[in-house]
Amino acid sequence: MAYNAEAQKKYDKKTILFAIKYYPTDIIEGKRVKQFLEQNGLTANAYIKSLIKKDLDEKNFYIDED
Repeated sequence: MAYNAEAQKKYDKKTILFAIKYYPTDIIEGKRVKQFLEQNGLTANAYIKSLIKKDLDEKNFYIDED
């Protein structure tokens, strides 16, 4: 399937992107996460999504879906 820039733009508007960056001051935490992911065969995306979902569920934070 060929790349279509317009279709990609349209799809990107339907997504939400979050990013994290570990700096030298907290690099050990980044290394811990990286090693944990490797040892458990997880992707960063799946792991971060599961942590966020768990946290929001524990806080009973929900939104109305329209």
